[in-house]
This record gives sequence, structure tokens and C-alpha cells, in this order.
Amino acid sequence: MTTALSFGTVSAMAQDDWPSRDITVIMPYAAGGGTEPLTQAYIRELSEILGANLIIDYRPGGSGSIGTGMAIRADADGYTLGVISNGTVAMSPLTIPDLPWDGNDDYTAIVKLAEMPGILAVQGKSDFQTLEDFVDYARANAGNVHATTSGQLTPSGLTVETLNEMAGLDIVAIPTSGGGEAITQLMGGHVDANFAFGPSIRGQVASGDVRPIVSFSDTPYEFFPGVPMASEYGYDIDIGVKYYIIAPKDLPQDITDKLVAASQQAVASERFQTFLADGGYVPPEPLTPEEIITELEGETTFYRQMLEVIGQEPLI
Repeated sequence: MTTALSFGTVSAMAQDDWPSRDITVIMPYAAGGGTEPLTQAYIRELSEILGANLIIDYRPGGSGSIGTGMAIRADADGYTLGVISNGTVAMSPLTIPDLPWDGNDDYTAIVKLAEMPGILAVQGKSDFQTLEDFVDYARANAGNVHATTSGQLTPSGLTVETLNEMAGLDIVAIPTSGGGEAITQLMGGHVDANFAFGPSIRGQVASGDVRPIVSFSDTPYEFFPGVPMASEYGYDIDIGVKYYIIAPKDLPQDITDKLVAASQQAVASERFQTFLADGGYVPPEPLTPEEIITELEGETTFYRQMLEVIGQEPLI
């Protein structure tokens, strides 16, 4: 589905040649989750800095691999970017065969946007008050407890499988097209819980319709004060999502330099940082493109280890 959203711009930085036309940002996830407003906030800043129009092209499917593949295969001219997650680029090659990329050297890293820790959320009226309550119920009702995730063998899907393995449970993961569909199923009472991320559920939490009961992170999630970490219950699970902007491999160096500098300026802007804080995103540490690749190589190693924990043989 093409171009659901675009931002007009006011030129803020003179350019010689690039950009001289619209820039497309491929979002490989469905609208309605935490990725959409994050992408919107980024292109709003970048459009003003570059003096160019940026357009979001929604290409969901394959746990993000379809749209990511499109971004990676695009012409390396600076007019196609992709918003991607660690789960898509670092884990998908381990679990999905015949992808159009093999690893982290098949694209150009531009900037890190944000992080989101994993959250276990239930309906506001649910009897589950703690992770202990949920685990006890799942143990007593093996195979009959259902929870939505953002996709099979995504970070949220892997969290379900890891909790199953650690606690001896049989929670049935229900993969969805993204955070929007996942929270809709929870709100409708079709599942018992949602393995989610803060920005996807903040509105429902504020209204009292949804309640977070635990975070899967190694530090407290300040956006939901008082929500304990899984490690406090004896489950050392630290699985979250990290978002980045990438471009195709072999992007000309002059365009790469301009794009990286403008993107770093966009992410560091006061308006973008305020958006992150208000939306439940964890602000990123400033990373160079080389540091991003190093971080994602570490993510690949982490996911390979986690797949082995749950008995899933990595493809590579």
C-alpha cells in the first residue's frame, strides 16, 4: 500500500543535487503500532532539515521482512530509506529462508531512532495483577492461554517462547500484523494477554482499558512507573525492540554523509526528543553507522543464543 502519509517541507539546508525529489521511507510494519508515530516524527524533522518531501510507504508482512527487503533492494540513490527493527534485520536471517539479504553488511546503516522494552499487558479488568498470577494461571491451563505478539519469532514472539521455556508453560502465541492488531485482539477479549511495547499501548493504559504487569528489560521502564521487571520474579528476560533507519548498500558516500548528518540532527532535535519521552520510547545513544552495525551484530549473536534456548535451530 503506497503513501499513506507525507510531509511538506520548508527548506532548511541548501543541497547541491541530492535531494532533488521526494524521498520514500518504507515502513515494513502495519499502521497502528509503535513504529508508525516514530517514523512520522523522524520524517517530520528530516524533511525540514533536508528541504525535501518524505513519504511513508507501508509494506507490512513477513514479520517486517517484506518491506525491509524492498528497502535493501532499492536503487542506491538516496531516494529510498527503510525503518527497521533489530528483530527484522538481526533475527529474520536466522529464521526465514531465502531473504533478499544475508546479514548486516547488505545495507547502509544511517541512524538509530529509539528503543522499546517488552511489556506483558492484560485488560484493565483482568484478574492478573502480577507476572506470578499470569504464570500460575498459564501453568494450570496449559495450552489454553493465548497471547498476541507482533509476529512469529519476532522479539515479542521470542519473549513468549522464552517465558514458556523458563517457566515450563505452554502459552499459545498468536502472531499479528503489528501492535495495532495485537491490542485490538486483547481489547476484544480474544486473547488473555498481549506481549507488547509501551508506545503501542500507552493510550489504552492511560484510559485504564489495558494494564502493564511486567517489563522484559534489565532496567526499570520509567514510562510505566512501578511496573516490575521480569527479573524480579526470577525470569532474566531482556528482550526489546530497537529501531533504525537504513538505506541500500553502496549508497554514494557524499549522500551517505549528508543523510547521516541530517538524521543525527533530526534525532537530537528537541521536538523529536520530547516526542520520544511523551510516547514511551527510550531515547537512543548517539551511534555512528559503524557502531550501529556493531550493535546489530551483537543482536544477531543474542538472537542466535535465544533461539537455541527455545530449541529452534538457526538457519545460519
